[in-house]
Amino acid sequence: MDEPDASSPPDVVILGIGDLTQPILDALDDDHEVAVVTEDPAVSKLVRDDLAVLDGDPSDDRVLSDAGVGSCRVVIVATETDRFDALAILSARDIAPSVRIVAAATNRENVAKLERAGADAVISPASIGSRILVDSALKPESGRDEGR
Repeated sequence: MDEPDASSPPDVVILGIGDLTQPILDALDDDHEVAVVTEDPAVSKLVRDDLAVLDGDPSDDRVLSDAGVGSCRVVIVATETDRFDALAILSARDIAPSVRIVAAATNRENVAKLERAGADAVISPASIGSRILVDSALKPESGRDEGR
C-alpha cells in the first residue's frame, strides 16, 4: 500500500472503508490529494490511481498522524460502524483540534453521539435516502432522472 508523499500532504483524509468510500472518492475531483486509512483488505477495489492508502487502525493516533490528519483540510469518517466512527473522530479531533470532521452515521440514532464525539457535521445516508425516495414517490416528476 502507498504511503502519503511528504511533498504533497493530503487535503482530505478518509478514515475507514465502507459502502460510502467509493462514492466519496468518485465525488472528489482530481484536484484533491486524498489519503485513506483502513485495516480492510478490500481497499484494492477502490478505483483511484493517486490514492494514498495507509494500512492501520483509523483510531490510532500514530497512523492518523502519518496519514496527515494534522495538516489536512478535512477528515471524512466513514467506517462500517458508528462505534468505530466515534473512536476515529475522537482521535482525529485530538490530533487536529481545528480540522473539519464530517462523519456518516450508519444508524441515524447515533447522529448526536457522533457530534458529541467531535464531528462538525454528521450525515445520515439512510435519512437522506428515505427523503429522496418519498419525494420521488410523491412527486414523480421531481425524481424522474434520479439514480439513472
